[in-house]
Amino acid sequence: MPLTLRLIFHTIRAAWLGVILMLSIWVLLVPASAHERDALGASVGEKRPAGLMVLRIARSMVHFAPDRAARLLSSMSKGEISPELAGMMLRDIANGPAANKAASDALIANQPQQNADPTGRQDSTAKFIKVD
Repeated sequence: MPLTLRLIFHTIRAAWLGVILMLSIWVLLVPASAHERDALGASVGEKRPAGLMVLRIARSMVHFAPDRAARLLSSMSKGEISPELAGMMLRDIANGPAANKAASDALIANQPQQNADPTGRQDSTAKFIKVD
Protein backbone atom coordinates (compact mmCIF):
# COMPACT_ATOMS: atom_id res chain seq x y z
CA MET A 1 0.00 0.00 0.00
CA PRO A 2 1.42 3.43 -0.88
CA LEU A 3 2.70 5.67 1.87
CA THR A 4 -0.01 8.33 1.38
CA LEU A 5 -2.85 5.84 1.81
CA ARG A 6 -1.29 4.45 4.98
CA LEU A 7 -0.80 7.96 6.29
CA ILE A 8 -4.44 8.87 5.57
CA PHE A 9 -5.67 5.66 7.18
CA HIS A 10 -3.66 6.14 10.37
CA THR A 11 -4.62 9.82 10.58
CA ILE A 12 -8.33 9.01 10.38
CA ARG A 13 -7.94 6.16 12.87
CA ALA A 14 -6.10 8.43 15.31
CA ALA A 15 -8.79 11.10 14.98
CA TRP A 16 -11.57 8.60 15.74
CA LEU A 17 -9.62 7.20 18.66
CA GLY A 18 -9.14 10.74 19.99
CA VAL A 19 -12.88 11.48 19.74
CA ILE A 20 -13.82 8.25 21.50
CA LEU A 21 -11.22 8.84 24.22
CA MET A 22 -12.35 12.44 24.75
CA LEU A 23 -16.01 11.41 24.97
CA SER A 24 -15.21 8.62 27.44
CA ILE A 25 -13.21 10.97 29.65
CA TRP A 26 -16.02 13.55 29.55
CA VAL A 27 -18.59 10.95 30.61
CA LEU A 28 -16.46 9.37 33.34
CA LEU A 29 -14.19 12.03 34.82
CA VAL A 30 -15.39 15.60 34.23
CA PRO A 31 -17.46 17.08 37.11
CA ALA A 32 -21.01 18.24 36.46
CA SER A 33 -21.58 21.70 35.06
CA ALA A 34 -24.14 24.12 36.50
CA HIS A 35 -26.59 23.25 33.70
CA GLU A 36 -26.26 19.51 34.38
CA ARG A 37 -26.67 20.01 38.14
CA ASP A 38 -29.85 22.03 37.49
CA ALA A 39 -31.15 19.37 35.09
CA LEU A 40 -30.55 16.65 37.69
CA GLY A 41 -31.92 18.72 40.58
CA ALA A 42 -28.64 18.47 42.55
CA SER A 43 -27.24 20.93 45.06
CA VAL A 44 -24.51 23.40 44.12
CA GLY A 45 -21.67 21.59 45.91
CA GLU A 46 -22.15 18.18 44.29
CA LYS A 47 -19.48 17.31 41.74
CA ARG A 48 -21.00 14.05 40.42
CA PRO A 49 -24.75 13.86 41.17
CA ALA A 50 -26.71 10.66 40.67
CA GLY A 51 -27.75 10.17 37.05
CA LEU A 52 -24.92 12.25 35.57
CA MET A 53 -23.42 9.37 33.57
CA VAL A 54 -26.81 8.36 32.14
CA LEU A 55 -27.57 11.98 31.26
CA ARG A 56 -24.24 12.40 29.45
CA ILE A 57 -24.51 9.11 27.56
CA ALA A 58 -28.03 10.03 26.43
CA ARG A 59 -26.84 13.50 25.40
CA SER A 60 -24.02 12.04 23.34
CA MET A 61 -26.33 9.48 21.70
CA VAL A 62 -28.87 12.18 20.83
CA HIS A 63 -26.13 14.45 19.51
CA PHE A 64 -24.14 11.99 17.37
CA ALA A 65 -26.75 9.47 16.13
CA PRO A 66 -30.33 10.26 17.20
CA ASP A 67 -32.11 8.07 14.66
CA ARG A 68 -29.81 5.10 15.11
CA ALA A 69 -30.03 5.34 18.92
CA ALA A 70 -33.83 5.47 18.73
CA ARG A 71 -33.94 2.42 16.45
CA LEU A 72 -31.52 0.58 18.77
CA LEU A 73 -33.68 1.32 21.81
CA SER A 74 -36.79 0.25 19.91
CA SER A 75 -35.24 -3.03 18.81
CA MET A 76 -33.95 -3.74 22.33
CA SER A 77 -37.53 -3.50 23.60
CA LYS A 78 -38.55 -6.09 20.97
CA GLY A 79 -40.89 -3.65 19.23
CA GLU A 80 -42.85 -2.61 22.32
CA ILE A 81 -41.56 0.96 21.89
CA SER A 82 -41.77 2.64 18.50
CA PRO A 83 -38.64 4.39 17.19
CA GLU A 84 -40.42 7.77 17.44
CA LEU A 85 -41.28 7.20 21.10
CA ALA A 86 -37.75 5.94 21.77
CA GLY A 87 -36.35 9.13 20.24
CA MET A 88 -38.62 11.25 22.43
CA MET A 89 -37.53 9.28 25.49
CA LEU A 90 -33.85 9.74 24.67
CA ARG A 91 -34.31 13.48 24.16
CA ASP A 92 -36.14 13.72 27.51
CA ILE A 93 -33.36 11.83 29.28
CA ALA A 94 -30.77 14.05 27.61
CA ASN A 95 -32.54 17.19 28.82
CA GLY A 96 -32.76 15.87 32.37
CA PRO A 97 -35.74 15.42 34.70
CA ALA A 98 -35.76 18.99 36.05
CA ALA A 99 -35.90 20.43 32.52
CA ASN A 100 -38.83 18.15 31.68
CA LYS A 101 -40.69 19.22 34.84
CA ALA A 102 -40.09 22.91 34.07
CA ALA A 103 -41.34 22.46 30.50
CA SER A 104 -44.49 20.63 31.61
CA ASP A 105 -45.16 23.25 34.31
CA ALA A 106 -44.87 25.98 31.68
CA LEU A 107 -47.33 24.16 29.41
CA ILE A 108 -49.83 23.75 32.24
CA ALA A 109 -49.51 27.42 33.20
CA ASN A 110 -50.16 28.58 29.62
CA GLN A 111 -53.30 26.48 29.11
CA PRO A 112 -56.59 28.39 29.25
CA GLN A 113 -59.11 27.48 31.94
CA GLN A 114 -61.71 24.98 30.77
CA ASN A 115 -64.74 26.21 32.73
CA ALA A 116 -64.02 29.93 32.70
CA ASP A 117 -67.13 32.11 32.71
CA PRO A 118 -67.08 35.55 31.04
CA THR A 119 -68.20 37.06 34.34
CA GLY A 120 -65.17 35.62 36.13
CA ARG A 121 -67.10 32.95 38.06
CA GLN A 122 -66.24 29.31 37.90
CA ASP A 123 -69.24 27.01 37.78
CA SER A 124 -68.81 23.26 37.49
CA THR A 125 -72.50 22.53 36.86
CA ALA A 126 -73.79 21.95 33.37
CA LYS A 127 -75.92 24.64 31.76
CA PHE A 128 -78.85 23.73 29.56
CA ILE A 129 -80.94 26.01 27.40
CA LYS A 130 -84.67 25.33 27.16
CA VAL A 131 -86.41 26.19 23.92
CA ASP A 132 -90.22 26.30 23.95
